[in-house]
Amino acid sequence: MIRSGRVFETDMNKDQLRSCQLCELNVEFDERPSMPTLDNVTEAERRTGLHLAAIHRMHLCDMQRLAHVLEQVEHGAVSPAVFAHAVSKVELTHNMRMFGTMCGRECQVLTFHHDAEENMIFPQLEQQNIKALSRVVDRLKQEHLIVHELITRLETAAQVLVQNPDEQNFAQTKTTFEQLHNVVISHFGYEEMELREALGRFVPVI
Repeated sequence: MIRSGRVFETDMNKDQLRSCQLCELNVEFDERPSMPTLDNVTEAERRTGLHLAAIHRMHLCDMQRLAHVLEQVEHGAVSPAVFAHAVSKVELTHNMRMFGTMCGRECQVLTFHHDAEENMIFPQLEQQNIKALSRVVDRLKQEHLIVHELITRLETAAQVLVQNPDEQNFAQTKTTFEQLHNVVISHFGYEEMELREALGRFVPVI
């Protein structure tokens, strides 16, 4: 996974992110805050806290299917010289169109997932007035901005690829997808690790 040397400040905004190089859009910047273990967490609360991980697994499965479609496209055109000829094949064209459709759907679902967290889950966590927990939530909000910028770039790249399926557009789409995929895996893992107990205790229904 590419690690960025760029450190984003807490007041970073969408305009900043738009000016970033693709490799700079990474959630593993600076040191991520951690959440200490809560006292007297019950097994029922721990099980409840696992619901978020189950939701994340569904998103990751969908992204793996997207990766598989990209692989099928790539296997149909193993070199730039072959690509122009290969795109005339019905199967390859179908795969790229299918990727565009699947990409648009999954990008919308990921955005909805993060919006739900920020509008419903994070406020409940912030209301607990636990400093460490609030720092984790603030960090997750920062990471959401990066994920959303990558989603926007992937949606644009996929649309361009479908309209003009050449080797350069495919390479841009693949690179953007891989960056988003890596970032989402890292973001989900951090969120699950730090919020599991807090979600089980303070957000009984996800």
